[in-house]
Amino acid sequence: MQLASVSKLFKLLGDPTRLRMLRLLAGTELSVMELAEVTQLAQSRVSNHLKLLRDEGIVHERREGAWRHYRVETDRLPNGTGELWAAIGASWEGDDQGLADEARLRDVLARRHARDGRFFDAIAGEWDDVRAELFGDSIARQILRAFVPSNFVVADIGAGTGYLFEIFGDRPRRIVAIDNNAAMLAVARRKVASLGLKNVVFREGDAHKPPLKRNEADLVTFLMVLHHLEDPAAAVASAARGLKPGGRMLVVDFVRHQATWLRDTMQHRHLGFDRETIAASCEAAGMALRDWSVLPGKRWVTPEGRKVRVPDGFMALAEKPPASPATHRRND
Repeated sequence: MQLASVSKLFKLLGDPTRLRMLRLLAGTELSVMELAEVTQLAQSRVSNHLKLLRDEGIVHERREGAWRHYRVETDRLPNGTGELWAAIGASWEGDDQGLADEARLRDVLARRHARDGRFFDAIAGEWDDVRAELFGDSIARQILRAFVPSNFVVADIGAGTGYLFEIFGDRPRRIVAIDNNAAMLAVARRKVASLGLKNVVFREGDAHKPPLKRNEADLVTFLMVLHHLEDPAAAVASAARGLKPGGRMLVVDFVRHQATWLRDTMQHRHLGFDRETIAASCEAAGMALRDWSVLPGKRWVTPEGRKVRVPDGFMALAEKPPASPATHRRND
């Protein structure tokens, strides 16, 4: 450190007020208002001192909207300052002014924590709704995406307009989107372009006999598709042949219900499925049902303005047995 810099540093740290502020900021991040309350100085005076310390890199500023928070990060102090900082710190022990500042700091922090607690006490009952308003389902999508290995091939049967693309994004190595409706696929292609995805391939084909190579996919999905099909069990069996050994199939659909309006207005061929039916279809396809979760239904107003209750749904996860050692030897 050059002599001029050393002189400037000593002058900067030679002010008792700035030393008081540094002592407080070494252990806690504080706003200007909080620092003024602890030191009992005017906010303008506190701001002036902080500017000098910030410009020399001794104090670091974090902006949060209109608020500014400050702290000393000892591992980021300018070269040559660390030794001086240690010497100054040792001289603080037992200082009466410092003890008074610490008492006021405890009071300020206690009120800050109380404010935080009151906020969450008041919002607890509505927190899920608030989070949904702020973030939508983006948090759930990011969590789900994190559990998909980056080398996976995912086959989305009955892909429709590409809802799965929004969930998995560019995480899997490849997404095979299969649908027999050209209009749906056109929308899906536009979505892929808007998302900038390069890992999606489209195949036009029927869900009963999806255009999948044997053992091509690590994960096959039927998302709200089986209720539209003439023979759901046949579709499951055909798709299972496209699963690699140890691969999984995810089925999301409605639990068996009596909501005939879905058949009349939404072209549903089947009024849902029970667990036993799905388990039997999986077993016949050479898979085992590993998980079954119920998704609660809700009230809904149809496009025609009719108030209805959407039936409960389910999420079923089935697994294909892993390859036997003998199969591995043959493949080798």
